[in-house]
Amino acid sequence: MSRMIKIATLGAASAAAAAMMAAPAHAAQLASGTVVVKLSNGTTAANCASTLDGTRSGSAINVTGATATSCGVTVTPVGLPWTGNIAAPATMFFSMKALGCTYSGTLSGGTVAAGDVVTWTNQPVTGSGSILCVSGVTVTAVYDFV
Repeated sequence: MSRMIKIATLGAASAAAAAMMAAPAHAAQLASGTVVVKLSNGTTAANCASTLDGTRSGSAINVTGATATSCGVTVTPVGLPWTGNIAAPATMFFSMKALGCTYSGTLSGGTVAAGDVVTWTNQPVTGSGSILCVSGVTVTAVYDFV
């Protein structure tokens, strides 16, 4: 084999190995539910279907991926991983970006129903990223944890 073919083969094998090592492990679905975002006047700004991916150890959760769909606007989860605890009173860090603003905070005081359905009601989140970010925003989230 010529020297150039050996170098090309070695380079291709190294690139393939690096790509395999860099590929993130797919986290299992941790929960599914809904997220409702309301403005200070009570108007619903977004009502989204949502899933959380990650791991759970007892009541401790580590959210490594999230989706928010059918919101009416594009909503992107940011600041992952989020951590929390789904034992009452449940807590979870939350951060999503919409319309140029990132809304984040710790959802706390969540109630836990049978089957590990957690409800956080009217939790305040802070907007940042633009002078146009609205204040007084609250989140109500309901997730069914597996």
